Amino acid sequence: CEKIAIGQKYVRQTNVYDGVVYDFVTHQECKDVAHELRMYDDCDDSGLDGESFREQLNEYVYANHYDNEADDICSDWDLTHYEIAKKVLKELKTDD
Repeated sequence: CEKIAIGQKYVRQTNVYDGVVYDFVTHQECKDVAHELRMYDDCDDSGLDGESFREQLNEYVYANHYDNEADDICSDWDLTHYEIAKKVLKELKTDD
């Protein structure tokens, strides 16, 4: 649900569901983090939608970056979902 800026890498996939052809377009980093966090594993036939992606991304941040003193996520994670996806991806790559 965030605009892909001119020059950003993205993925475009053409799909058919219930006889309807549609394009799925996402930032490359969002696709990569969804794969790394295995978000596609429990999808039904309609695939991973933006709302589910954002929810699972938020769950990851909450589980891994919760600040007990602030009773909220760490303030450096108060970013757009695209920026969070890039940060999570970098974090996951560092852990390997």
